[in-house]
Amino acid sequence: MAQNLTQHSPYDDEIDLLEIFKILIESKKLIISSILIFTIASIIYSLSSKPLFLTSTKLEIGYYVMPDGNQKLIEKPSNLISDLKVLIMKNSNNKFNQQMSINSFEGKVINLETTSNSVEQNEDFLNEVISYIYGRHSKLSSLNTDQKKDQISNEIETIESEVSFIKAKQLNSNQLKKSKIEDRISKLKSDLPIIDLEISQFEKVIIEDTNNLSLLKRNEEMQRERASSSPTLEQIIFSYKSEINDLNAKKFANILETKSLNNQLTTLENINLQSDELFSLEQERKILENQLVILTNQNTIQSSPIADIETSTIKPKNQLIIFLGIIIGLITGILLVFIRNFIKSFRESEA
Repeated sequence: MAQNLTQHSPYDDEIDLLEIFKILIESKKLIISSILIFTIASIIYSLSSKPLFLTSTKLEIGYYVMPDGNQKLIEKPSNLISDLKVLIMKNSNNKFNQQMSINSFEGKVINLETTSNSVEQNEDFLNEVISYIYGRHSKLSSLNTDQKKDQISNEIETIESEVSFIKAKQLNSNQLKKSKIEDRISKLKSDLPIIDLEISQFEKVIIEDTNNLSLLKRNEEMQRERASSSPTLEQIIFSYKSEINDLNAKKFANILETKSLNNQLTTLENINLQSDELFSLEQERKILENQLVILTNQNTIQSSPIADIETSTIKPKNQLIIFLGIIIGLITGILLVFIRNFIKSFRESEA
């Protein structure tokens, strides 16, 4: 029974809202004082706050004007933005020591914004950034052009080396052909006197045999005796004439072949060293040379601002600051009341 009397009611541990409200009413001076202090402090802060200035400008990234009229950017906007962010982060102690907002639009325009208490500081900072971008893109443009020129020049040199090698190979082949033809012509020319000599000898023999045949015809007895032997003198003379005909035919063929070989030799001497492979290489070289000329005369539009540097004023939000001061003062006052009441209750329990 005693145990039941000592048990706590479930409502004993609940917060007594009426008691809390009563405590707050009794401590209204402390709460009001806290609100006044924070309100006055917020008013002083808002009145002493200087306005901020937002300065912005727009910059168009430079580009190359291609032969077909298309445009190619010197640098992608994303690459430029990344470079500027790294530059500001790594150089926080020099002229790039101010935060900046960067974004791109239309694929080739970037918007630069910076905020500080000084309009002059903002403009100087943006001018420094623009100057840096201009210098960076000038170097990139020059470097890109020089690299392309070197690449094309190397390709032209490679083609010229191939052309020289092919021509030298063809020239050696022609020289070998000419040498063989000249040797053949020399042999044919050396054979002609021998053929003429053989013809001359056969003609002499024919003349002698013809004379002998005439003598035989005058003497019937000798004629019958010679006719009984084989071959007859007429057959011998006929065979000699056939030999002369063969030698004349050989001589004629020799002369014709020599003339044909001389024509071939003249053709080889006057031939223009050319082939499909050489023609293709020459065309490729002309294309590369044209590209080099176009690259040398390429029109480059440098990066430049497309709008003036503009500045707008960001005024302090005084009403919001004062309202927050009031709220913070109220919360602080209530906390002080609870702290004071807790300390008071603790001392009473100790006594």
